[in-house]
Amino acid sequence: MNFLSLEYFLVIAEEKNFSRAADKLFVSQQSLSEHVKKLEQELGTPLFKRGRSLTLTVAGECLVTGAQEILDAQSRMLQQIAFVTENRRKKITIAVSTFDVPPFLPELLARYKAKYPNYDAVVVKRQVSDIAYNMSGVDLYISFLPLNPNLENIILSQDHFVAIASKELFSQTYGKKWKKLEQELQSHEALSVIRDIPFILLYDKNGILSRDLDHIFKTYHITPRVGFQSENNELNAEMCACGMGVMLAPYDYCIRKFRLDSDEKRNQFGIYPIQTPGLDACIAISYEKGRHLNPAEKHFIELARQYLSNP
Repeated sequence: MNFLSLEYFLVIAEEKNFSRAADKLFVSQQSLSEHVKKLEQELGTPLFKRGRSLTLTVAGECLVTGAQEILDAQSRMLQQIAFVTENRRKKITIAVSTFDVPPFLPELLARYKAKYPNYDAVVVKRQVSDIAYNMSGVDLYISFLPLNPNLENIILSQDHFVAIASKELFSQTYGKKWKKLEQELQSHEALSVIRDIPFILLYDKNGILSRDLDHIFKTYHITPRVGFQSENNELNAEMCACGMGVMLAPYDYCIRKFRLDSDEKRNQFGIYPIQTPGLDACIAISYEKGRHLNPAEKHFIELARQYLSNP
C-alpha cells in the first residue's frame, strides 16, 4: 500500500467516477484501475461496487477515513521537507524534442511565470527515442503521441493534419489545372490529389519522429517527391514558406508556426485538411508513471490545458 494509491482511491471515492477522477489527477483510467486493483488485493476485499454507478463497499467506507488520516500526516511531513528544500520544489525542468520547439511554448511559459512568479521553469531538449524510456533529469515532457505506455501521457489537445504550402507552389506545379484540383482536394481531403507535388520531409535516423508522415504516405500509396528534407522542423517550416514543398502537420501547429492569424498571412498559403485514418495529432505532457506531481508541475499542466483549449 502506498501514498499514491490512497490518494487515487480518495479522489475516485469523491468523484464516484473513474473518468472524472483520472482527469482531475492527470492520469489515465488504466492507471487508476491498476492502483485500485492492487489496494483490493492487499486488503483482500472489494472497495467499490461497480454497476451503473460507482459506490463504496463497507470496506471502502472504512478505508476513506483511514486513508485521509494517513495522507494528512504525509502532507504535514512533505510541508516540513518542502520548507528545507524550497528552492528545489519551485523549479521544474520541461523537455521538448530535439527536432522542434512547440510554437505555443513561449506564450505558455510567459503566462506560467506571470501567474506563478515563485516557480521557475527550465526548458531542455531531449531525443524522443531517449525520453520514452528514460526521464532522468526531466520532470515533464511535451511531445506528440504516441510515447512509451509506461509514461503517464496527459493529452492537451487533439488536432487534425493539414497540407500547407505557398499558393505560388501549387500554381507553379499544376498551372491551369490547379483550380479544379483544389476543389477536389477540398471536397475529398485526400492527399493523393496532390501526389505529384514536392514534399517537405522530416529526416530521423531513429524513425520515431517521421512515423506519422510515413503512415500518411502509405495510406495514400504515395512515394513522396522530396522538395526539401532536414531533421529540424523549424527549418522545414521556413523552407515550406519559401516554396520548396508541401508540409504535413497538425492544423494548430501550422496556425502558430506560420502565424496565420491575419488575412495577409493566410493569403500567402494554401492550407487543406487531410484525412488520416487511424492517426490523430495528439499533443501531450508526459511524466514517469507512479510519480507524485509537485504543485509547480500540477499548475503547469493545468495552465497548459487551459491555454491550448482557449488560446
